[in-house]
Amino acid sequence: MSENTLSSSAPSFEAALGRLTEIVGRIEGEPLELDESLSLFEEGVRLLRVAEGVLESADGRIRQLMDDGAGGHRFTDFAEPA
Repeated sequence: MSENTLSSSAPSFEAALGRLTEIVGRIEGEPLELDESLSLFEEGVRLLRVAEGVLESADGRIRQLMDDGAGGHRFTDFAEPA
């Protein structure tokens, strides 16, 4: 799923992560009613799927850009910080 194929109502990757952070904070914080907990959990799962789709799309684009033309990929490890 690419950013172009996401529905216009789908949040951006950054917005999805921000909302997921809020949801985790609410669930881990004060006690919630079961219905509210389930509702937040369902929203979190939907947002997680959006974020995973964006990451999968980015991974595919990176692999396509890094294709070496011989069926393999050129990947270079990042240098460890000193």
